[in-house]
Amino acid sequence: MEYDPSPDATREAKPSGFRPFCGWALETASRLEEQSGIRLVVPLFGASDLRRAAAFLALAAWRAPDSRHEILFSGLTPAEYVQWLLGEDPVEIAELLERNWRDPAKLALLGTEPLPAPTSYFHPSCGRDD
Repeated sequence: MEYDPSPDATREAKPSGFRPFCGWALETASRLEEQSGIRLVVPLFGASDLRRAAAFLALAAWRAPDSRHEILFSGLTPAEYVQWLLGEDPVEIAELLERNWRDPAKLALLGTEPLPAPTSYFHPSCGRDD
């Protein structure tokens, strides 16, 4: 199955060229790709900063879910999760998974590379305007 973006997803500005990612995020994306049968890694290499940031947040939640995420993900197959991750508006992904990353401009800053650990996305003070 190929990635078929929704109209909302395609409104993001696309960077030129591919930007790699590695570590826990690549490992998690690769595992989800294998489990779902849907290409995930390549679309994320060339995605916009906003899409990549939301994807890194979603990959972190899938890899190290807290109790709220476990409730959200219960009953979801890897294929359903990947389709949601690739097709949903990135801001909607962020709002659902972590309220601290609701600001699209701040969220997009996380799109160049994943944070060092999945749990870093869910730190209580992460992304807040104090």
